[in-house]
Amino acid sequence: MSRWLRRTVTVLLAFATAVILLVIGLGWFIAPRDDLKKTDAIVVVSGGETATRADAGIRLWKDGWGRTLVFAGAAADRGTSNAKVMQQRAISQGVPLAATIVEEQSRTTNENARFLKPVFEAQDIRSAILVTSPYHARRTTVTFRREFGKGYEFRIYPASDSRWARSSWWQDAGTIRLTVSEAGKTFYAAFLR
Repeated sequence: MSRWLRRTVTVLLAFATAVILLVIGLGWFIAPRDDLKKTDAIVVVSGGETATRADAGIRLWKDGWGRTLVFAGAAADRGTSNAKVMQQRAISQGVPLAATIVEEQSRTTNENARFLKPVFEAQDIRSAILVTSPYHARRTTVTFRREFGKGYEFRIYPASDSRWARSSWWQDAGTIRLTVSEAGKTFYAAFLR
């Protein structure tokens, strides 16, 4: 084999390896999962597969991971807010109304954090588990930590998602778009905001 051919093969193999690592690593990067620790609250932000997110938060609350169950999100269709729908779901599953808080105005991840900060201050909430879809996990954590600053602790718990998995997101055009979009939004939230 000629020297030129060996170099070409080496470069192509290195490039292919880098692409594979990027593809696999991107899913793991945007979808972290922290170890659970008892917190003051469990915060469920609405969005894709909101019912699944709510159910994950309800399970965490029932298992004793937080004393208060917070639901955040405006109405997707100008009707009942997503937060209120999630709260009603929790109550129907045995969570007492007094253990829940709703924030019904936020339409974005930034607004989730901004509108919940005064709620946390009023309720003396200093730590929370954030529940969202896996592809939204990193951005949610970055956004809440930036908005709240020091003195607050956030852990992330990605709810399951029927369409997206960090180990196979590249197998469908829709989840590729979603992953690349979330990676861009995460970069923006972390470095440009």
